[in-house]
Amino acid sequence: MTLFGESYTPLPPFASTLRVMTDLSSILPTWDAPNPRLLSLIQSAALTTADLLTLDVTDISRRLLTKAPPPLLEITRFLSSLQTALIASVPPTPAASLTSSFLTTGDATLDALLNGGIPHGTITELVGESGAGKTQLLLTLCCTIQLMGKTAIYISTEAPLSTPRLLQIAENINERLSPDPPISTDNVLSITCSDLETQEHILRYQLPIAVERHNVGLVVIDSIAANFRAELDRPDGGGGKRVKVEQEGAANLARRGGELVQTAQGLRELARRYGVAVVCANQVSDRFAGDGREEDALSLDYQSRWFSGWGEGENAKTPALGLVWANLLAGRVVLKRRGPRRFLTVAFAAWAEAEKEGEYEIWEGGVRSVIEKQADGPSIYG
Repeated sequence: MTLFGESYTPLPPFASTLRVMTDLSSILPTWDAPNPRLLSLIQSAALTTADLLTLDVTDISRRLLTKAPPPLLEITRFLSSLQTALIASVPPTPAASLTSSFLTTGDATLDALLNGGIPHGTITELVGESGAGKTQLLLTLCCTIQLMGKTAIYISTEAPLSTPRLLQIAENINERLSPDPPISTDNVLSITCSDLETQEHILRYQLPIAVERHNVGLVVIDSIAANFRAELDRPDGGGGKRVKVEQEGAANLARRGGELVQTAQGLRELARRYGVAVVCANQVSDRFAGDGREEDALSLDYQSRWFSGWGEGENAKTPALGLVWANLLAGRVVLKRRGPRRFLTVAFAAWAEAEKEGEYEIWEGGVRSVIEKQADGPSIYG
């Protein structure tokens, strides 16, 4: 098989490194268990490491295949020792991710809003309606990553990479900064996947090899939701109407949810292992106002306004892929349009203060803050 003109042998999928842990001896082969008898009983009962971390002590005791299970205090001590050993077994953060913590947006004000920029080693989402400037910011990042001596991979699920626009941004930065070596579109590897099956194959097999071979520092997916949303609709048998998968039962939705989690876990492992910044664009849908009745404070619709990036009021939006996807992100950056003006907001982030907002515009050099433009302040563009 080939990737970007090069032959390769597929590696095992991400799931192979993230599969459910099935026995302690394979997870912690050198661990000296404090209670060998209890360890033997746990293995006989086929309790997984995940079971031991999530089940109550009394539930674990009931599952042991013995008439005289160990005292609960012994099981508690065993679990405490297990947790300590698991924490100690986690490898340190790769040195590659420590060389620079953040990827600049190319604008000092926007970087300050994000408390440094886009972090390496995590998944960051850019979410916004059509025309908000998501792709423009992603193309800018594909250029600024080259200032760090790295390349970018651009995975498109909707339209091919806009090479003329990317070239315009690169030439603008080269003219202002004269970097050595100059920023080049040759350092942005692109691939288009138009269906979910192709997308999963690329992310599982091809992407890890490309990251390792091409000194990649940034992985862009534009957009992560397009193929997943397409899979939730299918053509009707007659009349060409669209019907929702919900009609086929909850099993299909649960399966798709599992695939989404697996995709996110794989991207997160890739980001952590190679120290790359993974940035995903996401789509939105309109959120309709209620009927005036008091809302349940524990409902998802009520609570979503605090992690979606849109509060109450008119023109509120809801990011695609729901709470499952939101819980797998390190940060969500919202791009909004208010008439002809555009605003960037941090909905939530592990590294930046939420709900801070700044105005920005799209120009020939990518994106820049309006304050930066008016004040002519510090910027990588000069």
